[in-house]
Amino acid sequence: MTTRAEVNTPAEVAAFLKGISRAAVTTHTGVDGDAVGSAVALVYLLRKLGAEAVFCHGEPVPEYLRWLLPHEQLFEAPEGYDLLVVDTSRADRAGVGGTPRLNIDHHEDNPLYAEYNLVNPRAAASAEIVYDLYLELGVEVDKPAAEALYTAIRTDTGGFRFRNVSPRAHEIVAELMRAGVVPAEMYDRLNRTATIEQLNIVGLCLAKARRYGEVVVTTIENEDYERTGATELDSKEAIDYLRSVAGVDVVAHLREVPEGTKASLRSETVDVGEIARRFGGGGHRLAAGYTVEGVRPEKAKEMLLAELAGVVDLGGTR
Repeated sequence: MTTRAEVNTPAEVAAFLKGISRAAVTTHTGVDGDAVGSAVALVYLLRKLGAEAVFCHGEPVPEYLRWLLPHEQLFEAPEGYDLLVVDTSRADRAGVGGTPRLNIDHHEDNPLYAEYNLVNPRAAASAEIVYDLYLELGVEVDKPAAEALYTAIRTDTGGFRFRNVSPRAHEIVAELMRAGVVPAEMYDRLNRTATIEQLNIVGLCLAKARRYGEVVVTTIENEDYERTGATELDSKEAIDYLRSVAGVDVVAHLREVPEGTKASLRSETVDVGEIARRFGGGGHRLAAGYTVEGVRPEKAKEMLLAELAGVVDLGGTR
């Protein structure tokens, strides 16, 4: 057993995994491709080691990722199963309750909250860390696991467009292709899954986008969901389109949720992770998020712009 402040080696975590008989694997709330792909790949790894392993998460997995799941989704961790958490920067963001025994992550602000912690902020995706465990344990990556890992790396690098892409990420992807991944098929499965409702709310997000110097912000409110028939998850896809505006360094997508307003931030140079932490959130230096409770999106936008003043040029128009 290790202290909570210790980063473990892949060898130490591999030895721990070999001693597990039953495991429940989860990830962070508001899942994305790296979250689900890394967690599912860890489930497959544990099964290859002879453990009873399941994926569990308190929120429904989005449709475009559901095909990755190795079984019908469980919404709670079964009793008596060790809880393993993947791609989750804080324990309170885990998709199910319980005390984590293992924390696998690549967020730089991870406080090492589990009994075992395998955290590498240099990894482009948590999937890279899970892949290294396959290597450490000498377990073959079969096609289902390879597709899960590829999904994770592809989505967390923005289709290999973000600054976190490394030679290592491409080297792993080459191995995943040798294991049976076909990028064209993966593109269709991950990207050609939209509904007309999703298309409409993304269009509304773009129509409501406003520029403030080097910042672009869009807001989505409850009436926008009603108008389009879409959900908060449907609207999340808009943020990558906001990044296409020339001369903009920070983009923000603020959408209404039952708790208040959920924000996603992206940048090319600004440490938006630090901005998110000021609101109780977190994430990466160039990609982060937070939730402001009891505040609607327009007010949340004012609060965000106040924090960005002096950090970026707001163009003198607020």
